[in-house]
Amino acid sequence: MKPKHYGQEPPLGAFARLRAAATPHHAGGWMWAEAVLITLGALALAFFARYEDPFLVGSLFPWLWFAPVLVALRYGVSPGVLSSVILLCGWLIMNTQRPVSGEFPKQYFLGWLILVMICGEFSASWRTRLRRAEETNQYLDQRLARITKRHLLLSLSHERMEQELLSKPATLRDALISLRQLTVDKTADDPLAAAEPLLSLLVQHCQLEVAAIFVPAAGGKYRRVAAIGTPFELDPTDPLLAYALEKRLLAHLLTAELENMPTQNLVAAPIVTSGDVVLGVVVVNRMPFFALTTETLQMLSAMLAYYADCAAVSGRVRPFLTRFPDAPYEFAEEFVRMMRMQAATGIDSHAVVFVCGDGAGEEVAARIARVKRGLDINWLQRTGGRTVLLTLMPLAGRAAVDGYLMRIETLLREYLGGDFDTLHITPRVVALGGADPHAALAEALK
Repeated sequence: MKPKHYGQEPPLGAFARLRAAATPHHAGGWMWAEAVLITLGALALAFFARYEDPFLVGSLFPWLWFAPVLVALRYGVSPGVLSSVILLCGWLIMNTQRPVSGEFPKQYFLGWLILVMICGEFSASWRTRLRRAEETNQYLDQRLARITKRHLLLSLSHERMEQELLSKPATLRDALISLRQLTVDKTADDPLAAAEPLLSLLVQHCQLEVAAIFVPAAGGKYRRVAAIGTPFELDPTDPLLAYALEKRLLAHLLTAELENMPTQNLVAAPIVTSGDVVLGVVVVNRMPFFALTTETLQMLSAMLAYYADCAAVSGRVRPFLTRFPDAPYEFAEEFVRMMRMQAATGIDSHAVVFVCGDGAGEEVAARIARVKRGLDINWLQRTGGRTVLLTLMPLAGRAAVDGYLMRIETLLREYLGGDFDTLHITPRVVALGGADPHAALAEALK
């Protein structure tokens, strides 16, 4: 029987590992040491192969210069120049020991030095592109992981609603909205400040009897931050705990790899964000036998993943929600995440605000809202006699925004017989790379 893991590796994680393996680690000393060793090795090989002319000045092709070129392609301009300087020093030392007839080959060294610098610039340019691509893929990876978790949570919520709607008027969605608000209010400095209400929610929906939430403490031990039922201590050497933390997945007593291993607990579920950061671990010591089902474990895993993502970004989202209290949480979360990504990598993102002023504004806004890319997020506002639609466009440069506006205007002409001016629609573009995107968005909403 294969173990059931309620979670999986993000689908783009393989790209990140391949990228990490292919990219040299610029660990300072090692980079410079490799540049020196490669060049000295090439010099030694050249002296051994052709002692009378190791620099191959008189040959059809100076193979020795492959060393600086390869160093520049791998590490950049500075290590490549260092490698070239080592070759120059080698020439001067050789010329001191046994003078070479003729003048110093200026064009020989100058030409190859320029080539090395060009290779270094090429390397730096492509490393920048790869870094941006990696940041983009990492964002898409995390975004897909969050969407997958939310889809699973939605599916489980619908199943639970069908079973419990008659006996419980409050739905799981309502409980999660309340829990998400708790993370916004309480998790500024401590992601598990809302541990007690989280555990209460888990007890309500997963039928836990004795459980606790632990966080790592000094000396390899664990500190209990919330508990239900009889309090208990967590053994750091518990194989169930070790397996769950190693795999970053929920593990239970029937997991195949844990057969015949002593443990006092039934379930260990790490609280892991989409960025693979462990905030804590939920350990279940006792629960009804018939409650230990696949559906219950899936519910537990999905709820913890949802809480972890909300808690991880709550501190950054709070200023946005304070300024725009009516904004959907998902919109605020992605807006703040795109601001941080813009500042870190320079990858552009924009928000487009459509202000619809007449009575048909709601119908127009609804039609515009349907024309969006897969990553876009909409926020519909109704204030006074006007309707405002905000569309957040992650990873979209100005050219993509212009194309989006052209598609919208073409759609309006086709279905409503007018453009932005005739339909009284004012589109405003907010760049997330500005000095204060929050202020720019507030200005666009006026």
